[in-house]
Formats: sequence, structure tokens, C-alpha cells
Amino acid sequence: MKTLNLFTLLFLLTIASNVFSQTQRSIDQPLPSRQVHLDFHTSEFIPGIGEKFDKKQFQEALKIGHINSINIFAKCHHSWSYYPTKIGNQHPNLKFDLLGAEIEACHEIGVKCPIYFTVGWSAHDAETHPEWCAREKDGKYLAFLYDFDAKPTDVKTENSWKWLCPAAGGAYSEMIKKQIEEICQNYPVDGFWFDIYHVADLGCYCENCTKRMQAEGVDMNDHEAVVKSTALAIKKHQTELRAVITKYFPNATVYFNATPHVRNNGSFNNHLYDLNTHQELEDLPSTWGGYDKLPLEAKYHLQNGNPIVAMSGKFHKSWGEFGGFKHADAIKYEAAAMISNGAACNFGDQLHPSGLMDLETYRNIGKAYEYVEKIEKYGLGGLPVSRLGLWLSLDNKADYGMVNILLETHNDFIIANEKDLDNLELLILPSASQLTEEQAQRINNWVQKGGKLIAFGEGAINKNHDKFLINVGADYISKSPFNFDFTVVEKEIGTEVVSSPFLNYESALRCKPTSGTVLAYIREPYFNRTMEKYSGHRATPYKLENSEYPAVVKNGNVIYFTHKLDQLYYTSAVRLHRQLVANAIDLLYEKPMIAVKNLPSCGRVSFLKQGKENRYVAHLLYAPALQRGEVMVIEDFLPVPGVEIEVNVPEKVKKVYQIPDGKKLDFKRKDNKLIVKVPTFTMHTGIVLEY
Repeated sequence: MKTLNLFTLLFLLTIASNVFSQTQRSIDQPLPSRQVHLDFHTSEFIPGIGEKFDKKQFQEALKIGHINSINIFAKCHHSWSYYPTKIGNQHPNLKFDLLGAEIEACHEIGVKCPIYFTVGWSAHDAETHPEWCAREKDGKYLAFLYDFDAKPTDVKTENSWKWLCPAAGGAYSEMIKKQIEEICQNYPVDGFWFDIYHVADLGCYCENCTKRMQAEGVDMNDHEAVVKSTALAIKKHQTELRAVITKYFPNATVYFNATPHVRNNGSFNNHLYDLNTHQELEDLPSTWGGYDKLPLEAKYHLQNGNPIVAMSGKFHKSWGEFGGFKHADAIKYEAAAMISNGAACNFGDQLHPSGLMDLETYRNIGKAYEYVEKIEKYGLGGLPVSRLGLWLSLDNKADYGMVNILLETHNDFIIANEKDLDNLELLILPSASQLTEEQAQRINNWVQKGGKLIAFGEGAINKNHDKFLINVGADYISKSPFNFDFTVVEKEIGTEVVSSPFLNYESALRCKPTSGTVLAYIREPYFNRTMEKYSGHRATPYKLENSEYPAVVKNGNVIYFTHKLDQLYYTSAVRLHRQLVANAIDLLYEKPMIAVKNLPSCGRVSFLKQGKENRYVAHLLYAPALQRGEVMVIEDFLPVPGVEIEVNVPEKVKKVYQIPDGKKLDFKRKDNKLIVKVPTFTMHTGIVLEY
């Protein structure tokens, strides 16, 4: 990709300046805490759209659900608008202004109602304007799970859509701007919720994007450059939408969905989330990867000054499913977890095409939100604090494997990449960090001043894979010729770890100790398992002697694991691996801000500081998610006795009490630590420490 010209650079700088000022205006306004996202993707083949809508029944549902904000639809994935429009296409079977009626119903009872507008998936637009569709390099449609060979009578795959490209300069982007202005001119707008911005992650070769990239001098064979150009053009589209909305409603919230997820993709790498007034973390943890995704993303965005909303759904298996019910207990646990991580709550629902609200759904949500009302002030506005930092690599297995270990061992953490390392005692580098020379030098300098570091695998070596960037007390040699190997631990790191060699499903890097002390050795197999050579069912047995290569090296304040145990834990969940990492943490980490005893591994801890209220809150959760078929199910709220927390904070704590009941708790001090015995709790509690 050629160097950006001066005009482009000035334009991007102007965007950044305007975006920052616009975003800051909304950050100071607290987000509604108990939200619903009311899907309304409705086919033209369904009659009587909205004919059963009743303002009182709609309001009754919101009251039953303890709702203070609900996202309502202006335009859905079928391309239909739910209000009289001169720009878009009103649903052919809608006879009145449903959007206006919903806004009136909400505002009458003091409920906010941001307006939903689809972007990336819009079926009628895609069929009638194929030139608006995103394209692959060969000109084929860019599509999601779409079967172009299917017959009209074949079953349609769930969530199968053609992508549309909203990059600035295209006719589709211009149409969207006009329709948003139309809405702003005709309705009192609380905010906008724009959906499906994944094209920024994929790269687009549509006619509009191709012309732009040719003008920019983008190498069309360089897919990374194409993704970057697409993302920046979509970022310009976002900026133009923000300008339209700000003209009419300067305090409206604006959110572009899918942009804030912490991933190695076009949206995140090009900071498309900068255009959001706040960050919403859409999920369905029962089927979208589990219940431990929220903490990492919540910590990242809260630390960067962004208020957050955590999103889940009332659905059992899939977003938008009619008749799918997650149990009320699971909704309550998810809501408590959201507040515990400093996030406002949002649960998805799908309005029936008739416009009739399902009151059972709102009774289920209401049970959760009734609890949220009791605890929300002890989560919202809180910031994660810890002396343990995790350096994000943006490798999903490495990052989330390490997050899983930290969550299960109750080592609360913050995200360290953009933070002052001097505020940390311990830093963890996942096995795919791929540090720059400058980043590595910053970390090495911090270690020399007394910082403590744990690094894994390739996270400590350079991008050429030929030398260590981190001083681990060893010289890098090579990758192992074996597909797998075994670890034998020394006593110093062997607490609750077997003394026999134990299997690693992927082999370690080879290195030679210099100044470092070996805490564990690699035991190699006799040979790789092949068609020619094999022994038994799976792994070849280990040799009887340790190899010359270490599995774990300690060099002063640095512990280096030659295996990528984080990724191995993500895929294989070997408890010995988790214990080995926990032992390393215990060897180095002497002054955690919070230490938790006797909480089962499925319990979760979140430690927040609410500076304006002069308090810390230690949130404790326990409700194991069980794999049932294809779904993670939460159904057992068991009492948790005997938990004890030790807190080490710089302020002098004057008062300790438990939430939600407000019961005052006794505490004692020992060696700068404050020790609190937590009364038996069920599902969630918080220990509030006022100073």
C-alpha cells in the first residue's frame, strides 16, 4: 500500500479530533442500566405487521421487566422500515407508524429507546441493488452462510445473508445517511444502534471500493491492505453518520455493532469502535463460546475510558429465535456478572410480527433486573484494578487460554498493553505476543527496576523466530522436531503437580539455559508417531532421561515457559498445566490487591474501584455452566460457604459491608492486608470496602 497522501492524513486527523470531542460528550452521561434489544426482523410474507401493538400492553411489559431502555427498530435485515419513509421501503404489510408509536409508549413512562438500523445485512436492498453488495476479489458476492445453489423450496440456513458494503462514497452509504437524517427530522431520538459492520473485517472489492483503492494506490493482491482500506472507508462512513446525528441530537448515543470486540481484525485494529459513544459487547454465552468472554473485553474498554453495555439474550440457542427461552436463573446470573464487570445490562428479545409483547419473557428478565436494581450502583462507574497485568496478543487461543487460567485461579487482572507498567507487580505475556523491539525493551527495563514477568512460548521471541526479545536467562535454539513432549517439574514449582512426566499435546521451543535456573525439564518421546513408527494408541512413550532442554526457566524476576501452555489450556484444559502456571504466579506475585480463598474454580472474582464513592467492591459469583448438548446451561445456585478475601489497597478502609443486603461485616488487619470472612452466599454477592 502506498503512503497516504497529505489530504488523507489531514482528513483522518480531523476525524480523530471530532470523534474524541463527540464521544466525550456522551461518556459523561450514565447509560441506562437495564436494557432490552427488541429484534424485529420481519418477512414480507407475514401479514398484519404490528396490528396487535397496544401501547398499554407494551408499557406493561417494560414495567414487568424493570426496563429503563429498549432498542426499537427503524429498519430490519429484510430491508423493511417500520415508519412512513420517503427514502427507504416501509414494510408492505404495515399500515401505521410503528416506530413512532413505540417511541411515544417508551417516553410516556420515562424509558429511553435508541433506534435500531441495519447496515451490513439488508435482503431487499441486496436483491434490488446488487451493486451495493460487498464482493470478493473474483467478483463473487461476499456472503455469510449463503447457499447460492439452493432451490427456492430448500431450507434456508440460519443467519444466511449477503453482505452489503457501507464504505463512504458509495450509493448505499449515501442512502443510509439520507434515511438517518429523515428519522432525525421526524422523531425525538435518544440514540442509534447500527448493526452488522463485519465487512470492515473482511475487506471488500465492490465497484466503489475498487475505485477508491485504485486512487489510493492499494495493492489489490495484498489482502491486509485491502482490509485496512475497507475499514478506514467504513470508518469515514461512520463519521459521516455521527455528523448527521450530532447536527440534530448532539447528546444522542451512537453505537456501531461488532466494532468493539477485542480481536485481530479490521474493525479492532483500525479502532472503528472510536466512533461509538459507548461500547456494547454483544454475546450469547450459552452458545457463542462460553461465559468467560466478557471479563477481557470489559476490562479493555473500561480501562480506556469507555462506558460499556454487556449484551446477551433471553434466547436458549440463537439470537432472534421465537419461542426460545433461557431460564430466568441464567438471565439473573448473566445480569449479575455484567454488573460485576462494570457493565450495564442488555438482553435481546424478538417482537412478534403482530406487535404483541411476550409478557413471560419480561417476567423472566424482570426477575434478573429486580436483582440488578439492588446492586447496579456497586458496579456501574467502577474500574478494574489489579497489580497483575495481561498483555494482549490478539491471538484468540493464547489470550483466552490465559484468561481462563486467571479466572479459574481467581487472579484478577487488568489489560496491560497501554498502561503504565510501574503500577504493576506482575505482567503476563501470552505465547503469541509478537512484541516489537520497542515494546520488549520497555518490558525489559521495567523488569530491571523490579517488575516481575511470566512469559510463554513465542511470546518472548522476535517475529523472525530466531532470538529472545525478553531476557529469560536462556538462548533460543529452535523449534522442537517432536509433535508432542512431556514435562518433569522440580520441587520449587511442583506444588500439587505430579512428579512423573506429564504430556503436552504440542511440543515446546528449544532453548539453552544461561543465567536462568531450570524449574522443569522436557522429557522427549522416542520418536514422533507416524505410519512408519508408532507405539500404542496415541503418544509415543517418553525416554527415561530428561533432555537438555528446559520446560520452565527462572531468571531473577522472570519465569519463562517454553510451551504455549495458554493455548494448550484453551484447547485441552489439562489441570496440571493450570496448576503449573498458578504455581509460577504464586512464586512471583506477593502483593495482589485481592486474594480469594476457598472459592471453587467455577467461581468468578471481579475487583472494581469506584473512586467517586471512595470504595472498592469485590464481586463474587458462583453458578457453574454445564454443557448440555450444544448449549451451556446454568441451573444450579448452590450456597457457597467459607470464602475469605484478603485485600491490599493503599487507602485505609473504614467500613466493610455485604451487598445486596447491606450487612456490616467485621474485618481484621494483618501485614497491610485486610481480611474479611464472606458470609455464605448464593449465586452472587459483593463485599464493599469504603475508605
